[in-house]
Amino acid sequence: MMGLKEDIQRTIGYAKKFGCPINEKEICERLISKKIYDLKEIKKELKNFKIDNNKNKWVKIKIKKAQDLAKLLGESFKNIKMIGITGSVAAGYPKKNDDIDLMIITKKNKLWITRFKLRWFIFMNKIPHRKYDQKENKDEFCFNFWLDNNNLLLPKKRQNLRSAMDLILMKPILNQENTYERFILKNKWAEKYLATGYDRKISNFQFLISNENKDNYLDEIINKLFFWPQYWYMKRKITNEKIDYHQAFFYK
Repeated sequence: MMGLKEDIQRTIGYAKKFGCPINEKEICERLISKKIYDLKEIKKELKNFKIDNNKNKWVKIKIKKAQDLAKLLGESFKNIKMIGITGSVAAGYPKKNDDIDLMIITKKNKLWITRFKLRWFIFMNKIPHRKYDQKENKDEFCFNFWLDNNNLLLPKKRQNLRSAMDLILMKPILNQENTYERFILKNKWAEKYLATGYDRKISNFQFLISNENKDNYLDEIINKLFFWPQYWYMKRKITNEKIDYHQAFFYK
C-alpha cells in the first residue's frame, strides 16, 4: 500500500513527464492519491525532498493575454458562461513558444452556434488561433474543450488522471452564474486521483450551486442545425476527438 512518501514521488515523477519542476505548493495541490492529507503532513514529508522552486517567466505573460481575450469574448458573446485556461499555461510551466489552451462552457443548447460565431469573430478580428490539424505556434489560442451548461460531466473514457489534473489546475478567467464551481462539483470522480487537491478546491465554494434546467426546444433545434455542418466539415479529420451536440474535445 502506497504511503505519503510514495505519493509525493509519483506526483513529482508525473510532473517531470510534462517538463514541470513543481514546487512545494504545487505538490500539495497536485498530490496523486486517493487519500486526503493535511497540508502540514505533506509539508513535513517534503523536507526529505529536494524541491525546485524556480518560477516560469512566460506564464504571467500568457495568462494576461488570455485574460484580455476573455474580457473581449465576455463582452461580445452572452452565451459564453465560462472560459478557463488549461494545458501548460494552467500548469504554470509553459515554454516560450507554447500556445494557450482554453475551455469554453456555453449556455444549454448554445454550443455550436456560439462556436460558429466565435470562429468568425476571431477570423474577422485577426486573433491568433490554432488551426485544426496544424502545429501550435507561440501565443495562439487553442479552443480545444467545449461544453454546454447542462452537460458538465466529462465522458467516462476521459475520467482519468490527466483529465483530473487538468480539472484541478484549470484557471477560470471568465465565470458567470457559478459555472466553474458547477463544473468542478459535477466531476467529483477527480477525487479518486487527486483527493487532497479536489477537497481543498471545493472547500472554497461558499454558495448554493443550481442546475440550468429550462428547456427551449427552438434552441435545441438551432443547436443541431449549427452542429451538423461543422461536424461534417470536421468528420474526415476526426480520430480520437469526442464530438456531440453538447460536448466537443479537440486535439487530445
